[in-house]
Amino acid sequence: MAAGSGTRMGDKIPKQFIEISGKPIIAYTLSKFKRIENLKTIIVLPEKKFSFWKKYLSNVIQDEKIIYTKGGNKRFISVKNGLKKIKNNEGFVAIHDGVRPMLSYNLINNLFDNAEKIGNAIPFIPVVNSLRKVKGGKNKAVNRKNYVNIQTPQVFKIKIINDSLQKAKHTEYNDEASLIEEMGYKINLIKGEKKNMKLTEVVDLEYFKKISF
Repeated sequence: MAAGSGTRMGDKIPKQFIEISGKPIIAYTLSKFKRIENLKTIIVLPEKKFSFWKKYLSNVIQDEKIIYTKGGNKRFISVKNGLKKIKNNEGFVAIHDGVRPMLSYNLINNLFDNAEKIGNAIPFIPVVNSLRKVKGGKNKAVNRKNYVNIQTPQVFKIKIINDSLQKAKHTEYNDEASLIEEMGYKINLIKGEKKNMKLTEVVDLEYFKKISF
């Protein structure tokens, strides 16, 4: 998934294309999936300037097997467009944020292994900070043990995620796990990695710069 505008980073270009040591962030992310055998890759790019970004990445990555497709103005549409490029309903698909470049091979492999056994695999990490619920100008403490942070890649049976997208009653989903949960499927949480952070703010980018050299 690389179709976002990345406005929170405050840069002139989408954050997935910000270059670190001559390579865009999305290229670092893609490199982590290269070790997975028999994996086919689809990159969903911004609808605006699609041809420009496709040419840019084709020159940087130089992998003719990668499939590029346009995203939309919502994640739901972008995911749907990406899945349309999969020619059959068999097997599994991992949907990953292009700006999460620090995950490990072991995590990816573990998620696929678990999805094959139980239908889907959603990575999480425990909440370590105190939480408060804010509503209507009021706030109160909640037990952080009852909450987890969800990550990507989220791995699903292709048929299940496709069917869920077709039957969806609305398009406002934070992630694909929320979508299939609404369709009645059990969500299987698998321990993720703290380092598998999403590069969202400038401070995240600075941290990645330090560890990517």
